[in-house]
This record gives sequence, structure tokens and C-alpha cells, in this order.
Amino acid sequence: QLQFLYLIDTPPRKPTPTMSQLAYDLGICRAGDQLKSGVDSWVILHLSHSVHTTGVLEKRFDKHIRISEMKWKVQTHFGSDSALVILQLKNAQGQVVVDNMEDDKMLGFYSPQDGWMVHCIDLDPNAKQKVREWTDTSLVQKYMMTDEDYDKRDNTVRKQKEKMRAEGKVPPAAMGMAEAAAKDPERFADEAAKITVGDRCLVFPGDRRGTVRYVGKIPQLQPGFWVGVEFDEPVGKNNGSAKGKAYFECRANYGGFATPDKVTVGDFPPEDLFDEDEDLGEL
Repeated sequence: QLQFLYLIDTPPRKPTPTMSQLAYDLGICRAGDQLKSGVDSWVILHLSHSVHTTGVLEKRFDKHIRISEMKWKVQTHFGSDSALVILQLKNAQGQVVVDNMEDDKMLGFYSPQDGWMVHCIDLDPNAKQKVREWTDTSLVQKYMMTDEDYDKRDNTVRKQKEKMRAEGKVPPAAMGMAEAAAKDPERFADEAAKITVGDRCLVFPGDRRGTVRYVGKIPQLQPGFWVGVEFDEPVGKNNGSAKGKAYFECRANYGGFATPDKVTVGDFPPEDLFDEDEDLGEL
């Protein structure tokens, strides 16, 4: 059998530029762990500040930029007044090469090298306070609207809820647990009528087994009916008391109260760990 391969003459797809290619196009290359400028007219420098604890790493600068303009760029990073700062130039070892770069000189006049640092010395006596105001977001004054101003607005969430409640479109569950419970003191009455003291039960969550010891209302808890359960194991939260009042007696951590919708009554005998050991036979 002969197989034919048909080749479609399509133009080659233009490769997606990689990060390395983009950096190369911008005149940036890497030598070891340090970025290098691939263009002679640019230099990559670090920035530090006499008050700020953090600096700026690997910032690219044009060597033809004047120091006065560079101070303004430094101001955008640290917030210092450009008229009240001195810029030092340090080499890669942290040694000061130029103690005070002059405003009318260009950066290239001082022959900076990639990886060197420009250190900003803030001469403002209130520099520390200004830096705190610059960096501490807790000092930013936030707009707070009063309830009166909020109520004057139209189409707010509050007014929409009030409208839906007035029209009877909001179910009790959507009004919040506390509000719904206050309006329905007989909640879970139907479920509670199906539960009798002495019934064996299963309580959600956790499928905890136990015996019903109390069915009724508990003023110390939310309005409605509650079920008191004595658990088979210490998976409860009390000894049959709620907020200091005893509704039944049991050992500590064997008692608990749950709403009737979380209690299922039926044939739930106490679990025996050995019932599951089907592989235990005669030796």
C-alpha cells in the first residue's frame, strides 16, 4: 500500500517572544545573578533610602539623565522632597564612590556601573514622620457614611430589603437566624412532636448515637423546641445543663442539645466495636 503525505504551504508561525528575548529587546541581559544593561547609554542601579527600610532593586536609568531629574524619580519611590535630598553613589561592595552627586551633572559623569547603588539621604528633620505617613495605611483617613446619609440614598441594599420584606418576598431564613427565630417561637414544633423521651436517636453532624432525654423549649437558648440527648460516647458539650440550668442528668461531655431537625429517631442501638470484627474466628 502506498501512503501519500500532502504538505500544505503555510507561512511559518511567528514565535512568541520569551522573557529573555523581551529583556534583550529592552537592552537587559543577565550575568550570573545580576542584571546587566546591554546598551552603553543605560545602567541598572539599586536604590536605598536613609529612613526607608526597603529599597528598589535593579532600576534602569539613562546615563544622560541629570541628577536633578533623578532626584525627582527617587521622590516618586520614597516620597522625599527632591529639594531636600542628597544622592550618594556606592559601588557593589557598598563603598561610597561619590558623596554628593551635583544636580547639574549627568548620571554618566560619575561612571556608574551595573549593580551599583544610589543612596538617598533625606535632610528633612521630619523625614521619619513623613515616611510613616507615606507607608502606614492605617493613617489614611477613610470616608465613613452615617446612617442618616445612607438612608437618603435611593436603590440601596437596605431599602431593597425593606421593600421585599414589605411585599412578603423574603423568606424567614433570609432575614437572619436571630430575626427569624424571634418571629417564630414555635419553630420545629412539628418535628419535636415526633420525638419522645427515651427514643434512640442519631444526631447530625457526626452521626452521634444516643438516647433522647428531653424535648421542649429552653429559654436560655434561641426560641423554639430543642432536644436534649445523652450520647453513648463523650462527644457532647455538657452534662444535661444549658446556661446553668439542668434539663436532664448525665456524665460530663455526654450531654448535648440540638434542634429537632438535626435529630433522627429510630433503631439505633449502642455501637459495639466487636460487631465489625467479622474476621475473628477460631484459632
